[in-house]
Amino acid sequence: MNRELWQDRLQTLRFELRHSLGLPGLLGALALGAAMVVTTAIAHVEGDTRDLRDAAPLVRAANARHGAATSTAAIDAVALNTFPELFPGFAQSADDIATILAQARDSNLTLGSAEYLLTNDPGAHFVRYQMLVPVKDQYGSIRRFLASVLNRVPNAALRDIHVERPAVDGNVLDARVRFELIYRAPRP
Repeated sequence: MNRELWQDRLQTLRFELRHSLGLPGLLGALALGAAMVVTTAIAHVEGDTRDLRDAAPLVRAANARHGAATSTAAIDAVALNTFPELFPGFAQSADDIATILAQARDSNLTLGSAEYLLTNDPGAHFVRYQMLVPVKDQYGSIRRFLASVLNRVPNAALRDIHVERPAVDGNVLDARVRFELIYRAPRP
């Protein structure tokens, strides 16, 4: 059957239902249908929840038999000690800054002079290097620049961005972007 025939039959059905039930009856039938769909979905979710709840004691028993409770603390301690090793050393900071500036040039942004701040908390596992970059361009270009930096420098975080529009009718924005580069602290 083609589309026009289906549309004609649906329109005829709608007319007949509206003529026999009236608009309030038709809306009531739709509400009953929606309630049946919701009731069926709730019953399905409750069944899944019941299955998970029934399986939980079996999983706990299996974990207890294999000593998972005692080894979880050891695994967490190993993970906590190896986490800082996933970050690059501070020696890579010059390459990361060069990557950020290259991304700004590739995005054709107008750059101002950048400000840098190194933070090294005693006893911390990380060194934080902040870079404040003033840029001037359209919103789309600034957004692409931010996305490209965050995609290419995995240890970079967007710490702060402040955007101003100097002219009401202009589309060029002045933005001050603060990146925080995170590095592994040198071990004594």
